[in-house]
Amino acid sequence: MPKVVDALLPPEALRDMLVAVQSESFPWERSEILRGDFPGLDPQDNLQFVHGFYAWRNRRVYRSPFLHIIAPVLNWFGPMRLIKAKLNKTPGRSRHLEYGLHVDTRHRQALTAIYYLNDNNGYTLFEDGTRVASVANRLVIFSAALRHTGASCTDREARLVLNLNLIPDAPGLDDTQRR
Repeated sequence: MPKVVDALLPPEALRDMLVAVQSESFPWERSEILRGDFPGLDPQDNLQFVHGFYAWRNRRVYRSPFLHIIAPVLNWFGPMRLIKAKLNKTPGRSRHLEYGLHVDTRHRQALTAIYYLNDNNGYTLFEDGTRVASVANRLVIFSAALRHTGASCTDREARLVLNLNLIPDAPGLDDTQRR
């Protein structure tokens, strides 16, 4: 069952994060939301912008030079092994689009966390029908095995969510496995 934490950060920490990611110098990459061919889904609706802050895969680590921007959220978790941290900027649409139930990682013991940076009428939907509204400064945490999907917003220019996959700290992790 998802755990929701409201007012995760002090308001000024959220504000600083928003200023940083909304600046003209912040780098975004254009990306498909769903990979492959999906009949009935307009290619323009399958578009989002992403910034990969961190990825740990096959014993290799990628760290964005902008990783410090999300440090307040990461620090909330305390010691942990970060698997992936990615910011999604999904453009607002004329109708809500749900992009398909999925899991982000298959790492055992992993958690997925979604941090909402802005208020909008988009949401996260879970396989059991639980819906979590996109409320600025809200964090939802759940087992990475729990299937979920995001839904676009219709009332803002974009929906901004930070997607994290992590494993709570365990003895024996070496420094390459820590954030």
